[in-house]
Amino acid sequence: MAGAFGAGLVLLGCLVSGQAKEGAKDSAIALEIRQADEAYVKARNARDFKTLGEQWTLRGELEEDGKTIRGREGIVASIKEFARVHPTSRMSLVVEEVKPLGDALAQVTGKIRMTESELDRARWYTCRFESLRVKEEGVWRIAKSRVEQVPDASLTDLAWLEGNWKAADKATGQEIRATFEKAHGGKLMVGRMETTGKDGKKVEVLQVLQADPREGVIRCWLFESTGGRAEGIMEHDGATFNTNLEGVPPAALLGDRAQSVQVLTPTGAEGFTWHVIERVIDGARVPDQKPLLFKKVGGR
Repeated sequence: MAGAFGAGLVLLGCLVSGQAKEGAKDSAIALEIRQADEAYVKARNARDFKTLGEQWTLRGELEEDGKTIRGREGIVASIKEFARVHPTSRMSLVVEEVKPLGDALAQVTGKIRMTESELDRARWYTCRFESLRVKEEGVWRIAKSRVEQVPDASLTDLAWLEGNWKAADKATGQEIRATFEKAHGGKLMVGRMETTGKDGKKVEVLQVLQADPREGVIRCWLFESTGGRAEGIMEHDGATFNTNLEGVPPAALLGDRAQSVQVLTPTGAEGFTWHVIERVIDGARVPDQKPLLFKKVGGR
């Protein structure tokens, strides 16, 4: 499927993991910090406040809910109070990026998920965090952390995508048609894309999006008539929707594992761009797709 769909990979998108982006020089630092974050979550859920306190520098700062708490003792006291009010609360954490700033300094960003309990019907909320860790006496400690609650994922953010769309690849003359609609009482968003290659064969893609409120993400599944398939997560940064997927490349391509970043950018009420970048097949980088500009058709 040459041209617009690029051998059927236009929809197979997956963000290359933070660890894959880290160079060999920084990988050891990143691994140590990721292990420290895992230990932090373990201590938090076990109510091991002594171990938790050792994760902070003596003059550490925590900025949360518009307030700044200064000093290790104050931070631990705040965490203890939260645990007292919510005795069965649980914490999970995803490190998205570790950026070493030196041999003993690193910036860490990611997402925190808090739930009131392990019950299926427990309430939850999601926060993004940005921390500065320093290495003291061989221990990576948090010197400063900013935590901000963010809205949980919802298909409401994608309501503008409903309708019929069309794009054209000027280089090949191929036309791509797309339709997106809600299904199952609005719990799913189903997208269908199709085009006809120069060989006259039709290529179709089915995309299913589902909001996962418990994890605070939008999950995505893709199936192509070429044999390709993928699944993963879509995230919204306020400007673009980045679909992070990993899957199997089309049967026409040699390889067992396909990755890329699928970037969806609204350009107003009547258009959006679809761009697939950082494409990787079995660890080997392949060229990015050219961005496609979709325009709404059919008056819906």
